[in-house]
Amino acid sequence: MPADLIAQARDALPPDLYQQAAYVIVRPLWSLFGRVFRVYTADGRLAFFVRRPLFRIRDRLILFADEDETIPVLEIRNRSLLSLNMCHDVLDALTGLRLGSVRTRGLSWMWRDTWDVLDPDDRVCGTMQEDTLSLVRRFLRFWPGRHHVEIGGELVALLIQQFRIFRKVFSLQLLQASQNVDARFVIACALVAVMADVRRESNG
Repeated sequence: MPADLIAQARDALPPDLYQQAAYVIVRPLWSLFGRVFRVYTADGRLAFFVRRPLFRIRDRLILFADEDETIPVLEIRNRSLLSLNMCHDVLDALTGLRLGSVRTRGLSWMWRDTWDVLDPDDRVCGTMQEDTLSLVRRFLRFWPGRHHVEIGGELVALLIQQFRIFRKVFSLQLLQASQNVDARFVIACALVAVMADVRRESNG
């Protein structure tokens, strides 16, 4: 789809779609041609659709507003193939403008997943951290995960896994903060955490 039509389709999206206080991230247990993630608003509207291919050397994920994958909103792109501190840039899929980044902290995943949150100028402005021990969850596969996101010294989001047998479900709560936090960026950060959680379970 041409860029001007994509821009028109994005402008036609409900203005409150990315201004909600709560979202739900769902990954079905089975999906063809890669892992699929859907992000819904609390009232059941689709906010993002993400398909992660099974065979791709370098992660480059597009977050679409529709399941037909015609309205790209964000892109999550790894800066390098292999790195001790893997950095995931969150970009506007149409303009390429960087909203921010999340960067892993070395070997912290051995105890609990931890990321630095970076602003568009690559300055550390917060953290995203797992609140349950990764080591424990390697042995107790069904133990629900929990993460929190802090930006500017304030708690801005909670990511809490809900126990389900046939799918992965995470509730994302965006908390009121004195600073203006883009919900799209926080959702992208949460998806990075969810995908890390799913990958660890698959490799465990």
